[in-house]
Parts: sequence; structure tokens; C-alpha cells
Amino acid sequence: MARFAELDPAERELRPEEATVYCPMCEARLTDDDRFCTDCGHDMSVPVPAAVRTGPPSDGKPPVASPVAASSPVAPPLVAPPPVVPPPGDEASPFVPSPVGPTQPTTRNSVSDGSAGTVIQAGTIAGDVTVHAAALAPAPAKNWTRVSQLRRLWFGVRPTSRFGDEESLTPYVLRDCDEQLHALVTRGVREGGLVVVTGGPLSGKTMTAAWAALNTGVDPEPRVHAPHPGADLRDLTSGPHDRTGHHILWLDELEGHLGPHGLTTALLSRLTQERVLVLATMTDTAYDEHRFGGGAASRVLSGAHTVELSRRWSEAELGRLAGTDDPRLADAREWRGKRGVTECLALAPELWDEWRRARRPQAHPRGHLLVLAAVDLARCGLRQDVPLPVLRVVHELYPQYEADNPYAASPVETESFEGALAWATRPRYEATGLLVPGEEADTYRAYGSLVADAVRSGELGAVPDWLWAIVADGAREHGFDLAPVLTACRAATEARVAAGDVDAYGLLGFVTEHAGNVSEAEGWYRRAADQGDRLSCNRLGHILAGRGAVVEAIGYLEKAAEAGSKDAYVTLGKLHRDRARHWLTKGAEEGDPQAAFHLAELTLRPGRVDRAVRWYHAAAQAGHRDAAFALNVLRVGITATPKPEEPSEPPDPPGLR
Repeated sequence: MARFAELDPAERELRPEEATVYCPMCEARLTDDDRFCTDCGHDMSVPVPAAVRTGPPSDGKPPVASPVAASSPVAPPLVAPPPVVPPPGDEASPFVPSPVGPTQPTTRNSVSDGSAGTVIQAGTIAGDVTVHAAALAPAPAKNWTRVSQLRRLWFGVRPTSRFGDEESLTPYVLRDCDEQLHALVTRGVREGGLVVVTGGPLSGKTMTAAWAALNTGVDPEPRVHAPHPGADLRDLTSGPHDRTGHHILWLDELEGHLGPHGLTTALLSRLTQERVLVLATMTDTAYDEHRFGGGAASRVLSGAHTVELSRRWSEAELGRLAGTDDPRLADAREWRGKRGVTECLALAPELWDEWRRARRPQAHPRGHLLVLAAVDLARCGLRQDVPLPVLRVVHELYPQYEADNPYAASPVETESFEGALAWATRPRYEATGLLVPGEEADTYRAYGSLVADAVRSGELGAVPDWLWAIVADGAREHGFDLAPVLTACRAATEARVAAGDVDAYGLLGFVTEHAGNVSEAEGWYRRAADQGDRLSCNRLGHILAGRGAVVEAIGYLEKAAEAGSKDAYVTLGKLHRDRARHWLTKGAEEGDPQAAFHLAELTLRPGRVDRAVRWYHAAAQAGHRDAAFALNVLRVGITATPKPEEPSEPPDPPGLR
């Protein structure tokens, strides 16, 4: 379908449904049914001179006003040259060569006031041409946008992370200063004046001030105008004002609107006289610099009513936050760490996008994996600071990286570990890095919004099973609290357990065993071992042997040993040795010479020679020739004599690795 701007006038009349309307004053794109421009408030029903009005260009960008419309009276007129007539027979030629003439002097063009407009082709002009573009007059206050037509995004509020069909912004949570600010704004829309909301970066100044503007409760509803930073405000009060109406001049980041062409004491006085409220925001640093630095800006701010907004939320504010049902607000409360709630909400989309794009080889692929390790450790339920050696080991153990990453490159080859760590910990927006330093040296954790977004988006998939095992196995060495890890593991494997996943059984057994719940671990291991899982057979066998269920333990350990579990070999040998000693003792005490001989062989070792001699002697007296020979060998240098009255040695407990 052809674009409307590319149609000739006749076709446009036949296809009005494809019309695109642009505001001739500020170039905003509108719909046909908009009477007032939502950006500058221009009344679209008021005709604009043809020299100023321009349609959308062929590249689809909105038009700009022609500087000729505002040309200085002393500027020389631009005269178009006569048309070039093609020679006979060449009417259909798409190209007509320019006539050859004398060389013209170089032409230089300039536009003052930093303005740029539509380029006007006027043939060859000898000499210099200067176009003085005057600023377009601001829209009259009566045409400013009604506050009911605006959303918070119009005021410049930062959008939060959103996945799926989530809204751009979270519901507003009342701040402790809202009552004071509401009173100042309500009074200001009736009497005029300057109200400034100050605070640290990302403290929620714009959100709070915008909420006050949207909820004044006065009648008639206020009209709002928001000029661009650096816009000329000198003629702002020149238009007629409706004395019965209410008007708000919105100046977000007020420092960008100060100066001789911006908000001055004279302009503020005129606006106050016309009962226009100037509602503005400034960082604490910018306010202090301009307020106490002397000069014109200081005089402007001296008459302002200020409301300070803290980055840190009070207990009352956090209580109101807990009463909301938006998951992003719940995440901000849980994962913000030492930062403010609004900081967490504002930083979340910025950090998430930067981190995801860092996986490219030309960016920070190793840094991406380093942050991924911290994020996944937090998803495991590990809420504490992680030692750097653990992060270093974990980030190198992602075997799926090159298979799943379309931008795969070897992180080790493309980026050093030191460079990756420096990138990941560099503060963004004077607030935080992707990795946050811990309380102790060389410990870190992922910034909370990254963890929350990873959980809510589902883009990372499940935490790898091997990572759960690393956390559980390193808990004792690094002091990890496994109680929340176990809770997270149960939740993460719930669906797999319901589906009968043997690996999930074994994983839960391993984590619960290291968390100290051996009884529950035995149940999980048994479910996996009964389905032939080698590792679960091994772990279950050791648990059973430890509580004395030797016969059952041997059965599982033999399965594990046959499948190649090396630590099952030793445990099995010890268990069989101890059982052999138990039954050989029974036989020797009954007078069996073979039992006595083998018991002596089994018992003979440093520190227990006396016991071995006793059983060799008993076997030899019963006529066992090998026992007599062994006894004679032992007597060379041995003076020990048998003690028949000595009780038999009880079997040693089974040794476990």
C-alpha cells in the first residue's frame, strides 16, 4: 500500500483514511481527530501560512517549518530561475543536461540560531545567503494539553522492566512527602509560583511530581505545557490566558531550563502574575549548585517552594508498597538490597538490556558469563555474598554457552578475567554495577533487579543441576546457608518430581543431605536408586551403612560399584571385612580351627598382634598346620603369650569415606 505522503492530491482525496497529520508548530505526529497537539497544545483548527506548513517528506520523517516563513525583512529574496525547456524530440528524456555557462562564484549558506529547516532549491545564486530563523511563537496557554489527556510517561517518568503484557509503569505508591507536595501544587495552580521537587538521582522525583500534577483535584482541570530543554521561554506569557483556568508549566530537570532565554526572575514574576504554576524537578546536587552559587539562577530558586525526596524508603512507605499486587513492586522490595525502590525500578531495564547484549564477542562475553554465574547462584536461593573464586569457577562451567548463544565466542580468548570483573562492577547512573561488592573483600553478588528480571522473564531457563550440586558441596567450606537453597531447589524441581524425573530425585537427595536432613535425603535417594541411578545407589548405601543397615547398604553399594563408583569399592571392602570378622569370631568361639585361623589372619595388624596370636594358637592346638607355621613365624622376636581368658574383639564399625 502506498504511503499517503507519496500520493498526489487527487489520490489523497480518494483515500482520506490513510491521512497522516503533523503539528506544524512542533512536528508531532497526530491523528485526524486531534484538535490540539498533545505535545505543544497548538490548535489544529487555526490555519498556518503555507510557507510554514509542510507535509511529510518522502522519507517518512515529520516535516519542519520552513525558515523562509520567518525570514528577516532585510534578507534578499530568493528568486527561482526560469524553467529549462528541453529541445524538440527530447520531451520524454528523463535527464536534461544543464546549459554550459561561465563559472559562478562559490556560494556559502548559513542559518542562525542553530535552526535548520526545509532546503529550498532556487537555482544558482551568486554570493552569500544568510537566513535568519526566528523562533516560533509558543502555543497560547488556553491551548495547552488538559491534564486528563496525559499519562505519567508524558512527564518523562522512566518505564520499568516489562515482560509479556505488563504495563510500562507500575502503580504509584504514595510517598511520605505527597501530602506536603499536594498542598503546594493545589495552592500553586490557583495562585502561581514555583514548586521544585529535589532528590538524589533515581529517587523518583519525576514520578512524584508528575503524580502531584495529575491529581490536583481542582476544577477546572489544569492545562500543562512541557517545553523541550533549552527552549526559548521568553514569549511564553505573550499569548492570551484564560484567567479562570489553571495552568502548569512542567520543567523536568530545571537546570536545563535556566538562563537568559529560559526561566528568569522576570518570567517567573509574569507567570505568577498570570497564576501559572511552574512545577519542576532537580537533583540535590544541581539545586545546591544553582541555589547557592549566586547569579540569576540563585535568584530564581530563592523564591521556590521545595520538597525533598529521599532515595531510601521509610517503613511507612515500604508498608504501602507491600500492599500492592504488581510483581515488579514486590521484586523491588525483595531485591533492592541497599538501594531505593525507585532506583531498582528505574535501573532494571537499563541493566538488563546492557547485560544481555554484552554476550556478543565484540562486547563483554566473559563479563556476561560472570554476571550470569552470580544471577544463577542467587536463583539457587543463595542470597549472601559469593567469594570471587566461586564465581570464577562457576562462570567457566557453562557447557551450553557456545551451543545456545548465537553470538558464541570463547570468553577466555576475547576478554580477560580482570577486564570482565572491572566491566561488571563499574557503577551505572552513579548507583550500582551489575555485580555489587559484598561486605567482605573479594565477595560479590548480582544486582537484585537482574535476578528478579531473570526469574520473571524466564529467558534463562532452569538453573543447571550441576550448579545446585556445587552450592551444596561448597556450603561447609564457604559458609553458605543451605536452608533457602533447599527451599528453592524444591520449588525448582516440583514439576520434574511430579513427572517422575530420576535426576530430580537424585538432586533433591544431594541437596537435602548436605543441608542436614539425612532422613529426607534417604527417601529421595531410594526413589532414584530403585530406578537404577548409580550416584543415588552410592549415596544411599553410605547412609544405610552409617546407621547400621549393613546388609541393605551392601546391596546398593554393589550396584554402584558395578557401575563404576570408585568410593563404593572401599566402603564395600570395609563392610565385608567387618561382617567376615563378625562371623569368623562366632565360628572360632565355637572351636572351629578354620574360623580361628582366618580370624587371626584378619586380625593381624600393628597393635593387635596379641589377638592374632591367640587365635593362631587356638587353631594350632586344634591341629591346623598353617596356623602352627604362622605362629612359629610370629614367635621369632615375639614374646607374647596367648591369653585364653581375653574376650573376643567386637567388630569395628563400618568406615565411611
